[in-house]
Amino acid sequence: MSKGAKNTKPNKNNESNKSKDKIKASGIKITNTDYLVSMSHAPGIQESSHWLQMLPAVFFTAVVIVITRMTSYERDMSEFFWSVDKTQLTDFFSYYKMMAILICALFAIVFLLYRIFIQSFYIKRSYAYIPMIVYSVFVLLSYLFSDYKLFALWGFNDRFEGTLVLLAYMVMLFYIINTVNSERNVKQIIYSLAVVSCLLGLLGVTQASNHDFFRTAIGKKLITPTWFWDQVDNLNFTFTDQIYQTVYNINYVSFYLTLLIPIFGLLFIRAVNLGKKEPLYRKVIWGALFSLLIYNLIGSSSSGGLMGMGIVVLVALIVLNRTIVRWWKPALILVAITVLVGAFNVQRWLPELSTSMDGFKDNVAMMQKDESKHKIDYLETKGDSIILGYEGDTIVFQTYSDDPSSVSIMDSTGSHFDVEPVAGETSVFRIQDERYSWITVKPGKDDENHHYIVIATDGFEWPFRLTKDGPKYYTGLHALVDLRKVPAIGWENNQSFGSGRGYIWSRTIPMMKETLLLGHGADTYCIYFPHDDYVGKYNTTSYAHNINIIVDKPHNLYFGYMIGTGFISVLALLALWLAYIVQSFRLYWRFNSSSSFLSIAGLGIFLGICGFLAAAFVNDSSVSVTPMFYGLLGTGIAANMILKRDIEI
Repeated sequence: MSKGAKNTKPNKNNESNKSKDKIKASGIKITNTDYLVSMSHAPGIQESSHWLQMLPAVFFTAVVIVITRMTSYERDMSEFFWSVDKTQLTDFFSYYKMMAILICALFAIVFLLYRIFIQSFYIKRSYAYIPMIVYSVFVLLSYLFSDYKLFALWGFNDRFEGTLVLLAYMVMLFYIINTVNSERNVKQIIYSLAVVSCLLGLLGVTQASNHDFFRTAIGKKLITPTWFWDQVDNLNFTFTDQIYQTVYNINYVSFYLTLLIPIFGLLFIRAVNLGKKEPLYRKVIWGALFSLLIYNLIGSSSSGGLMGMGIVVLVALIVLNRTIVRWWKPALILVAITVLVGAFNVQRWLPELSTSMDGFKDNVAMMQKDESKHKIDYLETKGDSIILGYEGDTIVFQTYSDDPSSVSIMDSTGSHFDVEPVAGETSVFRIQDERYSWITVKPGKDDENHHYIVIATDGFEWPFRLTKDGPKYYTGLHALVDLRKVPAIGWENNQSFGSGRGYIWSRTIPMMKETLLLGHGADTYCIYFPHDDYVGKYNTTSYAHNINIIVDKPHNLYFGYMIGTGFISVLALLALWLAYIVQSFRLYWRFNSSSSFLSIAGLGIFLGICGFLAAAFVNDSSVSVTPMFYGLLGTGIAANMILKRDIEI
């Protein structure tokens, strides 16, 4: 460079000063209180993150739900009497989603390390971190003290929401909070969700019309490895003429849609209110997408999602108050769309609604369909006796190891019941007492010379094999099990509430006394559920047809976490979610008249989170829907930070 020449090389300090001047000119006020930790020359939290650094957030929030791929894996289930003894299992909807979640978290960590060592680093100040840390600690401790570390680490069969995934949720939540910095970043999340929602919605239409794309030759090959292609004709699906999309369960369809419908509904309202300022094609897109998602919500025939949407509408009316009056035209259009779609799908949602209403009725009234069936209190094996409880009384079937073909039937005082042979039956005896004439007993033995006592209640047979350790119940899966009184709390006369949720919850609540501090390990609910409660299932209208059914989830997100990671971890999550809800309510109560994309999207996310957490009372967390929840929660927290700064200007 010649003497006196002017140095034109950019100066980082000059660029930083220009950036600060630009911020001041825009009116955005950034203070030190916005940062928890900030390195020198760190980019401002109002500056949009690069699209490359947004990729993990976008993929986690919008793309994970789409992943559907067949895989085979091995799990030794022989130690569980209630499970089919096999080691080779197959999964379509969860395993690769789990892997994708872990990969997203790994890339997020890499980008965070890049910011620390190469770029620059900051951590936004947020209320979310303390409950996130507390939750993560108890998730980890629950794993370390778990008796089933393999399941606790990777998750249970077909679910795969173990310790690694739960910790990955927290990593991604932290990453998204500290990566979404602007309206542009929020749009990247929302627009990605719009594209994915359209694809899933169209897939749902094919399933509802009984032309499921996954049943076509190309669809089957798309979700299976090449080595399986010569067998795809043998591939069968559980759901027929039902909308399950890529989330495995029809309940999960309506569950995740509670997150999205408020967002796209509000964006439609915004587009209409902007009039000529907004292109017509955007109004059409948001309206069509809303219609498509409503169709899938109603078509999924799941009342849990409808309940969540009811909460969405209620919260929206409270927060928007007078604003909704100014929005009456586009709001009325959305109502009309919902009514028309509901009328078109009446044959789907009406039976589900009727079933749900039946769940509020007394279980005794529901049992009137089979008036001959008596409700058993319990069956218990103790020593050489089989004890049957009925209406507070007990009937004791005393067996004899030296004479296996004999049995004595007594009441609780030891008095013997008289019995009589059943006409037309060989070696079948009925109790003569009219109160118990519906109970019969039959001694016998099988082809392998094993002796049995078969007790029948209203014709339903309970086989007990006589062993050297006393009688053992012989299950439908050919296992020998001791029976006991299974603890139950609540829903005594309403076990069939919520398609059997009353029964499941009544057995789940007593399990919580062991998880007040630490859980049994993430996603281990199925292992600890009392599967030996065959009598409880027999008494319900929901499971009486198959008392060997495996209950692998509680159909309640909060109960599932309570058993898996403990009461304190659930309190931490509730603190996190409640803090977000309170902040959002205050923010959008003041900001509800804004027409900016950011404020409308933030409000939609807030309403969706409220609906999701309400629907979570009857739905489970899963790798299909929970990533979208945490992705939107992080985006919502970040959006609130931006809007809060704007209000404070």
